Amino acid sequence: MACTVMNLSTGEKLIYTCSSKEAVIAAFAQSKNDYNTWNYKENYDHLVEEGKLTFICGDFSVFKDGRMF
Repeated sequence: MACTVMNLSTGEKLIYTCSSKEAVIAAFAQSKNDYNTWNYKENYDHLVEEGKLTFICGDFSVFKDGRMF
């Protein structure tokens, strides 16, 4: 499933083809120039905050159901 992650500080929209939680982690990690995707869960999963409708990691947010911003 494709989902859109938004950088809340810049308004930039990024599209990922993975789960919403994985997408917000990837956006955050890649903003730090970390492209070692096999380490994302271990390194960043604990930083994700879960709301009623969204996942947030750093300045990045995504709707849980993958809807577009």
